[in-house]
Amino acid sequence: MGTGGVVATAALAGALAAGAGGLSVPDPDDIWEDTGLRVVDRATRADGECAPHSFGQVQELLKATPCAALDRMLFTLTDDKGGTIVVFMAWIEFDDRAEAREFKRVEDIHGTGDITPLSGSLLQINDVPFTAHNYDSDVLDGVTVVIAETETVTGGFTAGYLDDIASVAVLTPRP
Repeated sequence: MGTGGVVATAALAGALAAGAGGLSVPDPDDIWEDTGLRVVDRATRADGECAPHSFGQVQELLKATPCAALDRMLFTLTDDKGGTIVVFMAWIEFDDRAEAREFKRVEDIHGTGDITPLSGSLLQINDVPFTAHNYDSDVLDGVTVVIAETETVTGGFTAGYLDDIASVAVLTPRP
């Protein structure tokens, strides 16, 4: 998987170029087209509250500064060798930019807690413990923080490759 950075960068560049040209928002599956991976299954859930779906310092922050909306997604990607990656995504929307920036600051510190992933049973896979080591985040529209975490289900994916996949995943359109 040594080409992970190149493949992910190619996908990232393609997705950014499509967005820069004013084209419509890509289908979530199109983002993976240049990576050699394909989306197998996906589950989404929208929640009006964030704190009940979080833990640690992240939860404490969300109790003090409630979010406006939470969308979560879990999906699997496979390669042509039968390897599978599970990706957890969350879009956490706030009422203003300062709240979003503070949430991202706390969320980005490893070990401070997290948004609780959807259960793997929704995709008919065993729950995979998300370590947040293969992680990326971004702020969209100034008030929505998107996070992406990846883990290996099967196969020999490297940590660097999983990081690259998380960097591409943050481009996934909000459900």
